[in-house]
Amino acid sequence: MNKLSSRLISVASFVDEKDRGLIDIGCDHGLLSIFLAKKYDNLKIIASDINENALNGAISNIKKNGFENKIETRLGKGLDVLKKDDDIDTIVICGMGANTIVGMLKYSVEKLSKINKIIIQSNTDLYFLRKNVTGIGYYIEDEILVKDKGIIYTIILFKKGRKKYNYKELYLGPILIKKQDELFVEKNRKELDSLKMILKNIRDGHYLYKLRLKKKIKILESIFL
Repeated sequence: MNKLSSRLISVASFVDEKDRGLIDIGCDHGLLSIFLAKKYDNLKIIASDINENALNGAISNIKKNGFENKIETRLGKGLDVLKKDDDIDTIVICGMGANTIVGMLKYSVEKLSKINKIIIQSNTDLYFLRKNVTGIGYYIEDEILVKDKGIIYTIILFKKGRKKYNYKELYLGPILIKKQDELFVEKNRKELDSLKMILKNIRDGHYLYKLRLKKKIKILESIFL
Protein backbone atom coordinates (compact mmCIF):
# COMPACT_ATOMS: atom_id res chain seq x y z
CA MET A 1 0.00 0.00 0.00
CA ASN A 2 1.16 3.53 -0.71
CA LYS A 3 2.42 5.41 2.32
CA LEU A 4 -0.28 7.54 3.94
CA SER A 5 0.28 11.29 3.56
CA SER A 6 0.87 13.57 6.54
CA ARG A 7 -2.54 15.11 5.84
CA LEU A 8 -4.38 11.79 6.10
CA ILE A 9 -2.34 10.67 9.13
CA SER A 10 -3.56 13.81 10.90
CA VAL A 11 -7.13 13.03 9.84
CA ALA A 12 -6.74 9.49 11.20
CA SER A 13 -5.52 10.84 14.56
CA PHE A 14 -9.08 11.99 15.31
CA VAL A 15 -10.40 8.42 15.07
CA ASP A 16 -10.17 6.31 18.25
CA GLU A 17 -11.14 2.94 19.71
CA LYS A 18 -14.44 4.34 21.01
CA ASP A 19 -15.77 4.81 17.47
CA ARG A 20 -18.11 1.98 16.44
CA GLY A 21 -18.42 2.61 12.73
CA LEU A 22 -17.04 5.09 10.23
CA ILE A 23 -17.91 6.21 6.72
CA ASP A 24 -15.08 7.64 4.62
CA ILE A 25 -16.90 9.87 2.12
CA GLY A 26 -14.88 10.56 -1.01
CA CYS A 27 -12.52 7.72 -0.12
CA ASP A 28 -10.59 8.06 -3.39
CA HIS A 29 -8.29 5.02 -3.48
CA GLY A 30 -9.19 3.84 0.02
CA LEU A 31 -5.83 4.50 1.65
CA LEU A 32 -7.28 6.11 4.77
CA SER A 33 -9.88 3.37 5.19
CA ILE A 34 -7.19 0.68 4.90
CA PHE A 35 -4.96 2.48 7.42
CA LEU A 36 -7.84 2.64 9.92
CA ALA A 37 -8.81 -1.00 9.31
CA LYS A 38 -5.25 -2.02 10.19
CA LYS A 39 -5.22 0.12 13.33
CA TYR A 40 -8.68 -0.67 14.77
CA ASP A 41 -9.81 -4.30 14.71
CA ASN A 42 -13.39 -3.61 15.83
CA LEU A 43 -14.10 -0.55 13.69
CA LYS A 44 -16.71 -1.05 10.97
CA ILE A 45 -15.74 0.97 7.88
CA ILE A 46 -17.68 2.06 4.81
CA ALA A 47 -15.58 3.55 2.01
CA SER A 48 -17.70 5.51 -0.47
CA ASP A 49 -17.09 7.64 -3.51
CA ILE A 50 -19.23 9.22 -6.23
CA ASN A 51 -16.52 8.45 -8.81
CA GLU A 52 -16.69 4.86 -10.03
CA ASN A 53 -13.06 4.80 -11.20
CA ALA A 54 -11.83 6.02 -7.82
CA LEU A 55 -13.99 3.47 -6.01
CA ASN A 56 -12.70 0.67 -8.23
CA GLY A 57 -9.20 1.74 -7.25
CA ALA A 58 -10.22 1.57 -3.59
CA ILE A 59 -11.74 -1.90 -4.07
CA SER A 60 -8.51 -3.10 -5.68
CA ASN A 61 -6.37 -1.71 -2.84
CA ILE A 62 -8.70 -3.13 -0.20
CA LYS A 63 -8.46 -6.60 -1.75
CA LYS A 64 -4.67 -6.37 -2.02
CA ASN A 65 -4.53 -5.68 1.73
CA GLY A 66 -7.01 -8.41 2.63
CA PHE A 67 -9.70 -6.15 4.08
CA GLU A 68 -12.61 -6.94 1.73
CA ASN A 69 -14.51 -8.48 4.68
CA LYS A 70 -13.88 -5.49 6.94
CA ILE A 71 -14.27 -2.49 4.62
CA GLU A 72 -17.53 -2.21 2.69
CA THR A 73 -17.44 -0.09 -0.45
CA ARG A 74 -20.40 1.87 -1.79
CA LEU A 75 -20.82 3.97 -4.92
CA GLY A 76 -22.90 7.11 -4.42
CA LYS A 77 -23.19 10.71 -3.38
CA GLY A 78 -22.44 11.80 0.17
CA LEU A 79 -24.67 10.38 2.88
CA ASP A 80 -27.10 8.95 0.32
CA VAL A 81 -25.21 5.66 0.60
CA LEU A 82 -26.02 5.24 4.30
CA LYS A 83 -28.80 2.82 5.25
CA LYS A 84 -31.05 2.87 8.32
CA ASP A 85 -29.44 -0.20 9.84
CA ASP A 86 -25.83 1.02 9.42
CA ASP A 87 -24.17 1.34 12.82
CA ILE A 88 -22.12 4.39 11.86
CA ASP A 89 -21.26 7.11 14.39
CA THR A 90 -18.32 8.83 12.65
CA ILE A 91 -18.07 10.64 9.32
CA VAL A 92 -14.80 11.51 7.58
CA ILE A 93 -14.79 13.97 4.66
CA CYS A 94 -11.48 15.04 3.10
CA GLY A 95 -10.43 17.24 0.22
CA MET A 96 -13.80 18.76 -0.70
CA GLY A 97 -14.88 22.39 -0.78
CA ALA A 98 -16.84 23.86 2.12
CA ASN A 99 -19.96 24.49 0.00
CA THR A 100 -20.04 20.86 -1.12
CA ILE A 101 -19.57 19.54 2.43
CA VAL A 102 -22.16 21.82 4.00
CA GLY A 103 -24.67 21.05 1.24
CA MET A 104 -24.08 17.35 1.71
CA LEU A 105 -24.66 17.47 5.47
CA LYS A 106 -27.69 19.77 5.33
CA TYR A 107 -29.29 17.80 2.52
CA SER A 108 -29.07 14.62 4.61
CA VAL A 109 -29.48 16.11 8.09
CA GLU A 110 -31.95 13.36 9.03
CA LYS A 111 -29.12 10.83 8.62
CA LEU A 112 -27.03 12.58 11.27
CA SER A 113 -29.11 11.34 14.23
CA LYS A 114 -26.58 8.59 15.05
CA ILE A 115 -23.51 10.62 14.07
CA ASN A 116 -21.49 11.71 17.10
CA LYS A 117 -18.32 12.78 15.31
CA ILE A 118 -17.56 14.50 11.99
CA ILE A 119 -13.94 14.86 10.87
CA ILE A 120 -13.44 17.34 8.04
CA GLN A 121 -10.48 18.49 5.99
CA SER A 122 -11.70 21.14 3.58
CA ASN A 123 -9.76 23.18 1.06
CA THR A 124 -11.98 26.29 1.12
CA ASP A 125 -13.85 28.84 3.29
CA LEU A 126 -13.33 27.47 6.78
CA TYR A 127 -15.42 30.28 8.29
CA PHE A 128 -18.42 29.14 6.24
CA LEU A 129 -17.72 25.52 7.14
CA ARG A 130 -17.42 26.11 10.89
CA LYS A 131 -20.47 28.38 10.98
CA ASN A 132 -22.73 25.92 9.19
CA VAL A 133 -21.60 22.67 10.82
CA THR A 134 -21.89 24.20 14.29
CA GLY A 135 -25.28 25.51 13.19
CA ILE A 136 -26.63 21.97 12.69
CA GLY A 137 -25.78 20.83 16.20
CA TYR A 138 -22.05 20.12 16.40
CA TYR A 139 -19.28 21.88 18.32
CA ILE A 140 -15.55 22.11 17.57
CA GLU A 141 -13.73 19.61 19.77
CA ASP A 142 -10.28 19.96 18.20
CA GLU A 143 -8.39 21.31 15.19
CA ILE A 144 -5.02 20.47 13.65
CA LEU A 145 -2.86 22.21 11.09
CA VAL A 146 -0.53 20.01 9.05
CA LYS A 147 1.91 20.88 6.26
CA ASP A 148 1.99 18.38 3.43
CA LYS A 149 4.01 18.99 0.25
CA GLY A 150 4.24 22.70 1.05
CA ILE A 151 0.50 23.18 1.63
CA ILE A 152 -0.97 23.87 5.09
CA TYR A 153 -4.18 21.91 5.66
CA THR A 154 -6.78 22.41 8.39
CA ILE A 155 -8.45 19.35 9.92
CA ILE A 156 -11.43 19.93 12.21
CA LEU A 157 -13.06 17.50 14.64
CA PHE A 158 -16.75 18.27 15.23
CA LYS A 159 -18.72 16.48 17.98
CA LYS A 160 -22.45 16.45 18.64
CA GLY A 161 -23.49 19.27 20.96
CA ARG A 162 -23.72 23.04 20.93
CA LYS A 163 -21.37 25.89 21.77
CA LYS A 164 -21.47 29.56 20.83
CA TYR A 165 -18.66 31.07 18.78
CA ASN A 166 -17.89 34.64 17.76
CA TYR A 167 -16.80 35.72 14.28
CA LYS A 168 -13.08 35.56 15.09
CA GLU A 169 -13.38 32.01 16.41
CA LEU A 170 -15.28 30.85 13.34
CA TYR A 171 -12.81 32.57 11.03
CA LEU A 172 -9.53 31.47 12.63
CA GLY A 173 -10.67 28.40 14.57
CA PRO A 174 -11.34 28.48 18.34
CA ILE A 175 -8.87 25.70 19.11
CA LEU A 176 -6.22 26.96 16.67
CA ILE A 177 -6.37 30.40 18.31
CA LYS A 178 -5.51 28.79 21.65
CA LYS A 179 -2.70 26.66 20.21
CA GLN A 180 -1.13 29.44 18.06
CA ASP A 181 1.57 27.10 16.75
CA GLU A 182 4.10 27.87 14.02
CA LEU A 183 1.83 26.69 11.20
CA PHE A 184 -0.99 28.90 12.51
CA VAL A 185 1.29 31.94 12.33
CA GLU A 186 2.61 30.97 8.89
CA LYS A 187 -0.84 30.28 7.46
CA ASN A 188 -2.34 33.52 8.73
CA ARG A 189 0.65 35.63 7.72
CA LYS A 190 0.12 34.45 4.13
CA GLU A 191 -3.61 35.11 4.45
CA LEU A 192 -2.98 38.61 5.77
CA ASP A 193 -0.55 39.46 2.97
CA SER A 194 -3.00 38.12 0.39
CA LEU A 195 -5.96 40.10 1.74
CA LYS A 196 -3.92 43.31 1.90
CA MET A 197 -2.91 42.85 -1.72
CA ILE A 198 -6.53 42.28 -2.76
CA LEU A 199 -7.68 45.36 -0.84
CA LYS A 200 -4.92 47.46 -2.41
CA ASN A 201 -5.84 46.46 -5.96
CA ILE A 202 -9.62 46.45 -5.69
CA ARG A 203 -11.39 49.11 -7.73
CA ASP A 204 -13.72 51.78 -6.41
CA GLY A 205 -17.10 50.53 -5.32
CA HIS A 206 -17.57 47.09 -3.79
CA TYR A 207 -18.18 48.84 -0.46
CA LEU A 208 -19.46 45.82 1.46
CA TYR A 209 -16.72 43.58 0.09
CA LYS A 210 -14.10 46.10 1.22
CA LEU A 211 -15.65 46.19 4.69
CA ARG A 212 -15.45 42.40 4.95
CA LEU A 213 -11.82 42.46 3.82
CA LYS A 214 -10.94 45.14 6.38
CA LYS A 215 -12.65 43.15 9.13
CA LYS A 216 -10.61 40.05 8.31
CA ILE A 217 -7.40 42.07 8.03
CA LYS A 218 -7.98 43.60 11.47
CA ILE A 219 -8.50 40.15 13.00
CA LEU A 220 -5.39 38.75 11.32
CA GLU A 221 -3.28 41.75 12.37
CA SER A 222 -4.29 41.15 16.00
CA ILE A 223 -2.35 37.86 15.88
CA PHE A 224 0.93 39.65 15.25
CA LEU A 225 0.59 42.49 17.78
